Amino acid sequence: MKTKALPIITGALFLAATISWLLRVEFAFFSNFYLLYSGLLLAMLGLTFILLQFVLASRIKILEQGFGLDRMFRWHRIFGRAGLIMIFFHAVLIVAFRLSYFGQTFFNLFILFGVLALLGFMVTAGLASTYKKIGLPYETWRNIHLANYVLFPLVMIHAFYHAIPGSLVYYYLYLLSLLFLSVVVYRLVRIFTIRRSPYEIVEVRQEADDIWSLFFKGPRFDYKPGQFMFIQLLRDEKLSSPHPFTISSSPTAENLSITPKKLGDFTMTIKDTKPGDRAYIDAPYGVFSFLNFAPSELVFIAGGIGITPFMSMLRYIYDHKLDLKVTLFWANRSEKNLCFQKELQTMQKEMSGLKVIPVMSDQPDWAGQKGHIKAQVLTNYLESLDNKEYFVCGPPAMSRAVINELKQLNVPTLKIHSELFEL
Repeated sequence: MKTKALPIITGALFLAATISWLLRVEFAFFSNFYLLYSGLLLAMLGLTFILLQFVLASRIKILEQGFGLDRMFRWHRIFGRAGLIMIFFHAVLIVAFRLSYFGQTFFNLFILFGVLALLGFMVTAGLASTYKKIGLPYETWRNIHLANYVLFPLVMIHAFYHAIPGSLVYYYLYLLSLLFLSVVVYRLVRIFTIRRSPYEIVEVRQEADDIWSLFFKGPRFDYKPGQFMFIQLLRDEKLSSPHPFTISSSPTAENLSITPKKLGDFTMTIKDTKPGDRAYIDAPYGVFSFLNFAPSELVFIAGGIGITPFMSMLRYIYDHKLDLKVTLFWANRSEKNLCFQKELQTMQKEMSGLKVIPVMSDQPDWAGQKGHIKAQVLTNYLESLDNKEYFVCGPPAMSRAVINELKQLNVPTLKIHSELFEL
């Protein structure tokens, strides 16, 4: 399914919601009935937004292909917030209508379900926006976030209670319920399938002071260099939450590998992994690969551990002896953060088209390029900016800054490729 699939599905659902609402409305906006019908429209659109956030977060491969899971996750957050805002103001308008028209509000079990769902959505949305700032562990936040799968049925029970049986609104609610059930079944089947085929860690290799590679032996699957996977580690009979990591190995390699850096609670424990431990892998994901294009010249711009997708691509180019010109800019604080140095040196000797430019931002005695990867650095090393595909991977702030530099150099947006992956 191509990139347009998600916008088409999204647009179709919102069109169906609007038509259902229009056929429900009695266009006699006398008294305060505009509050009632405005509240109904917000409920329909809000439920659609919330349903779509489940679809976007479920890693459905047929939707992710050609779109990118990073974009899907960003839209998941946007849709979740938009849906919550609409459901909140739906409640405000309905209460305002009942107070103005009946002189009182009404309360029963089904209304309680709606209130509980709204409060639950507010808590999970608030934690999703602040869990890093308040120091909440990722695993804890994720487990709380899963409560949305219980909250959505509650809000749907609330909605069915207030819908008129046989109306188009009523059938639209059935459609949303069916889609939600399909997402839940897909996720459960996916989990069951992954658990049936575990991987074994066959090597744990230290690449730098705080960088380690894990190598896995298990069922082989097709992937493109630059793609990533979700991994759960089973160590000492304790199963971790799934975490995304770029695949650092090439599809040509015998064993699969990832190369995490110690940046959080989970990655701090990577070094404690032992050969013989098991892992469950869900892959591949992402559209960040030069194989999706037909370039003759590539520019790779990495920040820190953002080198991993480029190592996968370079290993693939090296193994297949592809006739490509590649310039790699690699930003780090200091050379102690460098990994894969011997391998990159070997590649440069044997690949005439490869040029590697390390850039250090916090090492005064560095003999090479210092500072940050800005427009001037790029133009100093590139003979021309034309007819190239630019790939950017690193911390989100660094990636956005580099992309802005490229745009200031009038590099076409379609020639700039990145995956800004933030959970």
